Amino acid sequence: MPSGQPITSISTNPIVAVVVADILFAIGVAIVRRVAEAERDPWVHKALMACLILHLVAAPLQIFVVNHLYAGVADYNRYDFQGAALAPGFRHLDFSLAPANLRGIVADGSVSIVAGLVFAIVGVNQAAGFMVFSFFSFVGIVFFYRAFTLTFGGFGSHRYGYLIFFLPSLVFWTSDVSKEAIMIFLLGVIAYGCARILAHRGTGNWLLILACSAGAAFIRPNQLVLALGGFAIAMMFRPSGHGRFEPGRRFTSLVVAAAMVGIGMFVTLHFLPGLHGSLPLQQIAKNNSGTGAGFGSSGVPYSSNLLYYPRDVFVVLFDPLLFNAHGGGQLFEAVENTVVLVVVVASLRNLRILPRASLARPYLLMCTIFTALFCYFFASLGNLGLITRETTVVLPFFLVILCIPRGPHRAPPRYEWELTRRQRAARRRARSAAPPRSAGRGQPPRVASG
Repeated sequence: MPSGQPITSISTNPIVAVVVADILFAIGVAIVRRVAEAERDPWVHKALMACLILHLVAAPLQIFVVNHLYAGVADYNRYDFQGAALAPGFRHLDFSLAPANLRGIVADGSVSIVAGLVFAIVGVNQAAGFMVFSFFSFVGIVFFYRAFTLTFGGFGSHRYGYLIFFLPSLVFWTSDVSKEAIMIFLLGVIAYGCARILAHRGTGNWLLILACSAGAAFIRPNQLVLALGGFAIAMMFRPSGHGRFEPGRRFTSLVVAAAMVGIGMFVTLHFLPGLHGSLPLQQIAKNNSGTGAGFGSSGVPYSSNLLYYPRDVFVVLFDPLLFNAHGGGQLFEAVENTVVLVVVVASLRNLRILPRASLARPYLLMCTIFTALFCYFFASLGNLGLITRETTVVLPFFLVILCIPRGPHRAPPRYEWELTRRQRAARRRARSAAPPRSAGRGQPPRVASG
């Protein structure tokens, strides 16, 4: 396309799309094989392969669904057109943003820039671009899964895997050029790095967290603040490590985490469109309510009063349900929300031990804080369509709470977080009094770490 000629449509070249899909599939297979080897679980290989295929198939499926059910009206159209305008310059190492007429580089502008970079590599091809973004989200899901297995030593990972790999919203709403796809990737890597630090698995993970936080600050700094805030609080409850420099490391880690939260809050308040230095939650809800295109699911009630917080939790995590869904799109979402609600009911035993488990595994505390704050702040969007898409980002954190490993019902406590304080003290005394023994042949494996 000649330089300077306006782009009026984004087409899909099937041959290019198939080639891109093959390349992404090959890379994905290598990732799946490595993760399966690290987890030493054949189930992981099969489940991740299915998850990878679903993500690649969901990309062209979303184009079809939006074109036939939503008359082509979607946020990704803006990102596609602006990315397509930037791609020719990027391809020739000209990184001027003038061709796209971006209003800013925080939030929407950053997504258009990433789209331009992708189109510069694969060509201006809608399906190919969607598959690249969907692949980003797949990689993020892999990192979330690894953070869970690292935290709980592999216990309970199948339940978490079934949910995070196959929930339709985590596959469908992250399969286009969108903030959700990028944030699932960035937050997944951040969550993995935080889980490693909280488990004393090395300080080199800070570079991973800093790099992805820099990217997330341009996409959705408000969500980054919630994640880093949860991480900073979880750091205060991290079990003490060994070594003479441990107090200094802990203090330095807290200072760095607090500084990152402060920078994220500054970017959110001063550069996120519409805030202008303050966080008017009631006004945000009002701005997203109205009539006409884009306001079809507006009118969700919101109040910043904490007395209405239970309603916020319901709206963000479970609304709509089957009894209040309207239209095919909401009905599809209602089925998934009903499944999640059933999982919540089945996980009530987990919720009862949440405080003890959070102290034993600080990553769980980080996920709990992120989920709790997310429900309060993002319910203010006041538009069920917007909230549904945004909720895809909180689901990987929320599902951790529902998948705390538990021993059989009415059986003796199996994991540390199932023990009462008295039982934990008795177990420590028994271990200190027992003579050391080497692992011999035929001895049963240790069931759970303390």
